Amino acid sequence: MTDFVYKPDCQLIEQSEEHVLLKLTIPENLYYFQGHFPQAPILPGVAQLDWVMHYLTEFMAVDSTKTMSIDALKFQIIVQPKYEVDLLLKKIKANKFSFSYSSTHGQHASGKVVLADD
Repeated sequence: MTDFVYKPDCQLIEQSEEHVLLKLTIPENLYYFQGHFPQAPILPGVAQLDWVMHYLTEFMAVDSTKTMSIDALKFQIIVQPKYEVDLLLKKIKANKFSFSYSSTHGQHASGKVVLADD
């Protein structure tokens, strides 16, 4: 039986009040590769969004329970095991954040997270 992990290895590259840059190393034993797809595993978009919310909470003190919408969501290039991917989180305004996943393979995904106003 394989021991699965749910998050990538994460290294903080840069952090300020306005942005966070993380280097994510995607492990082969990632739970989300299970059955998605056996011959050519790819990272599902829902997992990428889950990580965005997790890291916004961890590094930018975002209350993800206040998420109203995910806007301008684009998935461009699939993410596979062993990829090293940069995740850039940016604060646009108090209740709006952008995210983008990129690597040497190109732009993987991007979008905006909109929170309810306080």
